[in-house]
Amino acid sequence: MATIDLEDPTRGIACQRQQMPAGTLDGATACDILLGLDIRSECHLTEHWLRANDVTAVYESTDARCLRVTAMWRWRPSQAIVNAWELVVSVQTSLEQSDSSLRVSAHVDAAVVLWGRQRNGSLVWSEELLPDATAVLLRRDAPLSTLANSVFFCVHPEDLRQLLVRRDRDSVHIGYGLFSSAVEKGVLLRSRVLAATGPASNDTDWAATLFSAFTTAPPLLST
Repeated sequence: MATIDLEDPTRGIACQRQQMPAGTLDGATACDILLGLDIRSECHLTEHWLRANDVTAVYESTDARCLRVTAMWRWRPSQAIVNAWELVVSVQTSLEQSDSSLRVSAHVDAAVVLWGRQRNGSLVWSEELLPDATAVLLRRDAPLSTLANSVFFCVHPEDLRQLLVRRDRDSVHIGYGLFSSAVEKGVLLRSRVLAATGPASNDTDWAATLFSAFTTAPPLLST
């Protein structure tokens, strides 16, 4: 199960990771936070709509940057055993020029981090930090089984400005910094980030398949 609270874009997609023990919190679930959008200021939700597999929301920042940010969370049908979502972020401003930097974030219960970088069109994985990494695969601290899953993130290689990964006990925080350049009035900047969950047993295989499809897909012409 996955849900989105459009009033708080930093929460992104709340994706159920496991069922809590029976009798606790009235059946509440523990969730990973995927594809949260941090505009770096307070913001107002001005409009939103649902179309097919897309949930789109428009936000206006309340700071001096005067940004208008359109976020489209899209469910990507893929393998039956994998759930994948894409966040397409578009930024405009009413000023002559403005700081456009934003961040797409995630908070996942995980124990192992694999770093992935693109080489000859495919992903190369490492347990050591790769300075040119554009993808991250997170593995749970649990035995492999039909219920164990991994979480995959990647940004389009042409869009990445900064990748931050921070460990906090049994969880991992991820931040993709986007739009390092200024945005000018009348110009629209756009970037894409992908998140997916799938079985731990063959996680590097399905992650590589998603990465290839994501990075070779033509850019969207409109939101």
